[in-house]
Amino acid sequence: MKLRFLSGIVICLVILVYLFYNYYYSVNFPYQDDFLLIQFIEVVSQGGLGVSGLITELFRTFNDHKAVVPRLISLIEYTLTGHLNFRFYITLVSINITYIFYFIYLQYKKTRLPLYYFIPAAFLYFQPLYYDVSGWALNGMQHSFLTAFTVTAIILASRRTNLALYGAMLCCFLATFTHGNGILSFPAIIFYFLCFRDFKRAIISGVFMILCLVIYLAGYESGQAVNLPKDLVVFFSSLFGFIGSAMSLWAFPVFFSAVWGAIIIAFMVYIVWRVAAIYFNKPVNIKPGTVELLTLFAFIFITSTVIALFRSWAGSTIASRFQIYASLSTVIFYILLLDYTSIFRRKAVFYSITALSIFYCVYSYYKFTGTVAIKRTTYLADVYNWKTNRNMFSVEKTIIRNGSFYLIPGYEKGFFHLPKPIVERNQLDSMLNANGKAARDYQLYVEDWKLERMIRDGVEHLTYYFVASNALPERKGLAGDRFMVLRDQKTGVIHLMNANPKVDARKEILTKGHYYKTGFNTLFRQDDLVPGTYDMGILDISNRGEKVFYKLDKSLFVSGSQYSLK
Repeated sequence: MKLRFLSGIVICLVILVYLFYNYYYSVNFPYQDDFLLIQFIEVVSQGGLGVSGLITELFRTFNDHKAVVPRLISLIEYTLTGHLNFRFYITLVSINITYIFYFIYLQYKKTRLPLYYFIPAAFLYFQPLYYDVSGWALNGMQHSFLTAFTVTAIILASRRTNLALYGAMLCCFLATFTHGNGILSFPAIIFYFLCFRDFKRAIISGVFMILCLVIYLAGYESGQAVNLPKDLVVFFSSLFGFIGSAMSLWAFPVFFSAVWGAIIIAFMVYIVWRVAAIYFNKPVNIKPGTVELLTLFAFIFITSTVIALFRSWAGSTIASRFQIYASLSTVIFYILLLDYTSIFRRKAVFYSITALSIFYCVYSYYKFTGTVAIKRTTYLADVYNWKTNRNMFSVEKTIIRNGSFYLIPGYEKGFFHLPKPIVERNQLDSMLNANGKAARDYQLYVEDWKLERMIRDGVEHLTYYFVASNALPERKGLAGDRFMVLRDQKTGVIHLMNANPKVDARKEILTKGHYYKTGFNTLFRQDDLVPGTYDMGILDISNRGEKVFYKLDKSLFVSGSQYSLK
């Protein structure tokens, strides 16, 4: 009993650290597809839609998806509070992610193994590999609600009653109108019933799937990201890599992800073959919870196949916004290995796996915290930029221009509601004026990166610029935020941008405890700033709101096509 209690404490602590981490790094600011919710509420707020008009707006296609459930959540919040809170949506995502893990635990519980064997599952699952799910409001709601509806459908289907079947079909319907991949929850449930030769319920599920698909295709518009793969190597690399991309933390991520995915799929095929013995009139020795876990994996596999089929033309499908499925695949693989192979229950093997899972979790936090912190600082800066200049740097300028017809009215009406900026314009102006000249040489430099981005019609060539220093200001701590302050010498307009430094070497982190390097690093797209000359400064703001300002010794010259120092 004592060991079970301690195991429960460890698992809960892992979960709490993950929840606190995501809440700390979240900001009530929309990013990219989040604008969809603002656009929807802007249309609704004008009134006069009626029931049919509201339904049309709820079911409108955007980028291949009919995000009805996220839109409905935003509408409920708008009705209750009068505004949208994107940090609240991220909190909902964290709740969903925890619920999905609870489903995994329910199936593990059926194995009757001690709870301490479940500890590695928590370390493998609750880590920031899929930060684009846990920290991006609309994307997170789509993937987490979709998966939450799917596992609920599996729970209901496992009850094998007619009422529960219709409840499962409702969950699959909701999954479909949360994210485009949600329609694939129906084949997963059909797979579940076929595992028990329950053809009647499988056929009923198929009929519901066809009806749901007809509704989905009404008014459907194909997105720009959809295309067929160029060759089978890319397709299978994406297919296996999607499932195995929990291994993308290491060197050669595409290769090792594909290998890991192939291993997981091979083992799942073996388990499915054991389940399929029922079709050959052979004894079936399937342990409780196996079919439920297989069904969730079947959903992941079918999803992986569809995504690889339509998106691998642009390269590997390894991306943070999909990697919650990779984490789930690895956890399911681990639990089934425990259940079906005695070697993984040996103490020496279990201790090794536990140590590796802890290392994996810690390494994931090490690798992605810098990226997650950049996102937080960028959004905090854009709270100031939008309130002061009606501008933002978290997305490309074309997105802002295309969305201005609803972003600006939405903000003026108050439902695109933002928190108080962490600094005011007059404070930044005073800081720049009070520091007429820099006190030292900051060893500034500009670095340009030539990038190629695959688009449907070919390749788009981009140039990104980094204004940085690896010498000064002094090293910042793990918490808090570092910003770049820019003031146009001609107009006096002041912008705020992320300036978090690069992450230090692993050796430095282990021996000296320094996560960040000294200095700063700020990314600019070619059209981020209007042509002109800008005074520059670095602003550090601690979690307690304490501010330290450094005036830089050079100005930034923007020609419209490149950046340079003067």
